[in-house]
Amino acid sequence: PPLSFLLGNDYTMVFWNMDDYPIPVGMDDFGSIRINIIEALERFGYHGETDVNVHCAQLECDVRDELSKARIDYLPEATKVYLTSTAVNKVCSLDMTAFLVRIALPQPPINIAVIAKPKAELVRVLKCLKSRGHTLMLIHPPDGEQLSFSVDTLLAHAHLGDSKEEEDHPSQGEEEDHLSKGEEEDHLSKGEEDTSVGLGPYYYYCQYLSQKAEKEKEEEVEDPYKILDFLEPIRPSVKGAMTAVFWDAQYCPFPPGSTADEIYNSIELALVKRKFTNKTTIWAYLGDDDKNGSALLGDKTWASRIYFFSAGDKASRRIRMTNDICFWAHESSCQPVRESLFIVSDQFRGDLYYVELLHNLVPACLHLFCITPTQDINKPESPEWPELFFDKGAYRLLLEISEIPAARSCSKKRKTDAGMLFTMEDEEETSGMESNE
Repeated sequence: PPLSFLLGNDYTMVFWNMDDYPIPVGMDDFGSIRINIIEALERFGYHGETDVNVHCAQLECDVRDELSKARIDYLPEATKVYLTSTAVNKVCSLDMTAFLVRIALPQPPINIAVIAKPKAELVRVLKCLKSRGHTLMLIHPPDGEQLSFSVDTLLAHAHLGDSKEEEDHPSQGEEEDHLSKGEEEDHLSKGEEDTSVGLGPYYYYCQYLSQKAEKEKEEEVEDPYKILDFLEPIRPSVKGAMTAVFWDAQYCPFPPGSTADEIYNSIELALVKRKFTNKTTIWAYLGDDDKNGSALLGDKTWASRIYFFSAGDKASRRIRMTNDICFWAHESSCQPVRESLFIVSDQFRGDLYYVELLHNLVPACLHLFCITPTQDINKPESPEWPELFFDKGAYRLLLEISEIPAARSCSKKRKTDAGMLFTMEDEEETSGMESNE
């Protein structure tokens, strides 16, 4: 770890969702919000450096500038898309969890304090980060109440990661997409009940290294019936190049009545025919009303490396897929070999924020493809399924950014284009299939 961790200094990152808890009416001194947050953290034993970050889909320029003066960073400003946009009213399509995962994963264990409503995906992401050694705090008042951002209210509504939580996680069938208040308390307990508070991230980092060393001593035998849901770090169990597929099964449904093994074998065979490796892993995301796919949820009873999750509505599926891709890219794509990532969805192409995020998280040795099939080939009952997906629906997702200007103050007088060029080419033009031979 960095020297600061060896010396026992804590580093804390705060992620504040302003869409959930806006600035209180009448509060003009934004600096006092930062001061109160830091004081509350210090009372919990976090005395080191603290960065406070805020996220909301749209933020007025004058509010953003005042927050910046108070040393509160606006997360979308970390993207080139936001910095180079000439729009007066910019809207960031990324969910805050995407920033949280993207920023936290490369870090050694740190303190993470989140001020947001305990939505199901946020709670899941926090559990994933906790299993990777981070110390967590979620601050939120009861449902229907706003947050005044006083020190006392921040302390009263702080929930720390439960240090007594077992490593075993509930199966997919046991886990609900939306958490009730009682269920949430099972995952995140009150701060005053957590005896580990104040120990700091170095303590947890040592614990993490010790547990990791013990696991590595064990024989690496993959359990074919284990669900890889990223609630714990994944360790590649196969050697050499791999192909990962993240599939929106609500948008691109599977053939009715197919078993998990049949779905997997059909997709892998189509990939192998196109010179991709036969070492394929598939994550499939179902909607809440997917009656055909509901039988595939729950305990895994098949040996194929395909996993099914209930991921909610259209927006929720994109958020879940994005976060899981981030976890996979960070932990699995670390080999100096050519690997491939396929995203089967209609929610990424054309969204510049997501295109930039994907290109920032994948290594140079990884081929990135999207599949957005048109209506005429999105027919799971066709005998040509899913081969037409790869022949007519796949394209290489390319990103080229030139003449990126430095960050500038917000001005309504900006009229010129910043010089952002995004290109997404057809698979035939990029020869992506042949490059994997």
